[in-house]
Amino acid sequence: MHHMIKRLIVLLMLLTGPAWAHPTGTVKQVSIHSAALAGNLVGDPADQTFTVYLPPSYETSTKRYPVVFLLHGYGDTNDAWIHHFNVPAMLDELIARHAIKEMIVVMPNAMNRFLGSFYANSPVTGHWEDFIAEEMVARVDHDFRTLARAESRGVAGLSMGGFGAIRLAMHRPDVFSVVYAMSPCCLDAVEDIGYGNSASWHGLLQFKTYADVDAAIKRGEFYPVAALALLSAIDPDPAAPLHVKMPVQEVEHELMPREPEYTEFRNQFPLQQVSRFRDNLCKLRALAISYGFNDQFAHIPPSTAAFSKALSDAHVPHLLDAYNGDHRQQAQARLATKVFPFLSDNLKD
Repeated sequence: MHHMIKRLIVLLMLLTGPAWAHPTGTVKQVSIHSAALAGNLVGDPADQTFTVYLPPSYETSTKRYPVVFLLHGYGDTNDAWIHHFNVPAMLDELIARHAIKEMIVVMPNAMNRFLGSFYANSPVTGHWEDFIAEEMVARVDHDFRTLARAESRGVAGLSMGGFGAIRLAMHRPDVFSVVYAMSPCCLDAVEDIGYGNSASWHGLLQFKTYADVDAAIKRGEFYPVAALALLSAIDPDPAAPLHVKMPVQEVEHELMPREPEYTEFRNQFPLQQVSRFRDNLCKLRALAISYGFNDQFAHIPPSTAAFSKALSDAHVPHLLDAYNGDHRQQAQARLATKVFPFLSDNLKD
């Protein structure tokens, strides 16, 4: 009887199996010199690194794989995908139970002097969109066995990364054909990124030099630096103080929009550009956006809903996924249950 119980315990252990029993992928760090980032005005290096996840069968096969570029949020680096969201182990597990197909996942690092590049082309912070959509794509296709075509290449991102994914969808459907934007920030100039958030703009207006910005980062002043980072990315002016067009001003201690700068600033946001880039958006194989009703960044729920409405009004097919949750807490679970399955289902083998 004793031996039967022991055998039963061993059998149960084999059946349930530890999480590490399934095949695992490989994580590589790749160094790259970027001509697109060289000569930026904020002093960021043209030499960058990015992370690549190769699926379990990569080392033992000759097959080629679809590719996903995964864009991190503001204030993070690509290490967040590894150490906070545990993406490689998540992919191993999803692949092992056939919830997704095997894919290569590329994780760029978009941290810059202002804590985030917004993945945008700027004469001030560097041509980050070109770096990713041209230089990184070419390097990944050269170094790894990818399916090197748009219909097999997707992009997803969280927060600033969601903003970047949407802009890449608008500008580069010839490069990325499947797009998932998680809690995308900055789709419109409202609430905490419009001139209504006095703390961020009052703080920004105090900056005179980049040294002031560096000091603010050391003090942990998030919003004024984020406002400058966004302006530097989407509304730069190399000839102006701080190299940006300033869309607000203080009049008798009250914040007021400056015109025409504020209107020009607002027109740089994706919500205002849906009709302009409608044809590109309609070329995508699939587009999804999501947000949590309880997002700590107050602009994200209304601006994402408004962006979805603008897409619908322009007859751009897309999926809107709204859920009970905040900005970051459920991101790991949603990557596993929503984002990677959506990418897997829509990328072409």
